[in-house]
Amino acid sequence: MREPHSPNVGQVGARVLLAFVLWLCHTPGLEAQVVADPILAGQVFVADSALSTGTVVLHRIDAASQGEVDSVDVAPDGSFVLRLPRVPDPATEEMYFASIRHDGVLYFGNAITRPVDLDSLYVIRAYDTLLAPAEGVSVALEVRSLFFEQSGSQWAITDVFQLRNDGDRTIVPRAGGRVWSYPLPTGAREVAAEREMSDDVVSYERGDIVFRAALPPGGRLFVIRYFLDSLAVTVPTPGETEVLEVLVREPAPAIQVEGLEQGQGVQMDDRTSYRLFAGQAVTLPQVRITMAEESSPPPVEWIAVLIAIVLAGGGLIALRSGSGRVSGPAAAASAGVVDRQAVLLELARLDEDYESQGSPTAARTKAYERRRAELMARLRG
Repeated sequence: MREPHSPNVGQVGARVLLAFVLWLCHTPGLEAQVVADPILAGQVFVADSALSTGTVVLHRIDAASQGEVDSVDVAPDGSFVLRLPRVPDPATEEMYFASIRHDGVLYFGNAITRPVDLDSLYVIRAYDTLLAPAEGVSVALEVRSLFFEQSGSQWAITDVFQLRNDGDRTIVPRAGGRVWSYPLPTGAREVAAEREMSDDVVSYERGDIVFRAALPPGGRLFVIRYFLDSLAVTVPTPGETEVLEVLVREPAPAIQVEGLEQGQGVQMDDRTSYRLFAGQAVTLPQVRITMAEESSPPPVEWIAVLIAIVLAGGGLIALRSGSGRVSGPAAAASAGVVDRQAVLLELARLDEDYESQGSPTAARTKAYERRRAELMARLRG
């Protein structure tokens, strides 16, 4: 007696799979999850009110280039809609973001790198401006980290400042004035701002770093490099510094830092470690580094810290509010941990600054290309 014919297991599986696909394609509400529409719908606010006038510009960035893709005027309620050339793919280095200029200051929204980034309202926050007096204003110095590294008979200093505007308006300089200034140690030479910032942004004048860029609510970080003849130096620290750190690359002579406590060493890789001195809510007018008698070196904790942005060329500029505050020991490492959004914003600012120069010099072009390569390497990392 013959048994009933049984279909092949593979045929059954194929039929089940086909039925499931057909069900999926005809299930309401699931098509949008399969194919995303590259539409960016957003709204622009000034503080908590909608910005009724202005032009939103869509930017595209990849490993080789950047440029404006499209632009649209905002509606009376601050809303706008832009179509992307394609759905963003996280597997590529392509990314998008939108910006708007308000009262002469450029503000950016978040980076768009995944299809899910298009699912929610895209918000750009701008702010009204506050004209600073000619001498500048006093803003919170959230973190200052000084990295000392011996270079022949001199010391190379990487001085990291993280400012914070606690107000609700963007501080802008008046003609010939400044937004903020701060003294450097006596004897500092070859002073240069990271990213080859032009003098109308950061300059060194009569012993002071002078900051002239717009300072929106939230945080802004920039890096200054210079040289000193000796490790024994007096560092001016006027006002209050919420977190102050001195990091000295090993090997280095025994030192003492008045007003700061020696902490655990910071290890960046197998060959680079730093001796750390740190303090919180520092109100001393100055901090002195003096030579001490040689003693056994302090233990170094092998921890994974991301301070490469500071050493390789930081200079983060984030024109948006809501920056997280950095506090506690080893805050330099925290300040160096820059999220993808911040790197994208700096890329945009870097490209905009370069293109606005018209006919940049060969040296400026080389510096621009080097800095852009560093930023893209950080994004890939």
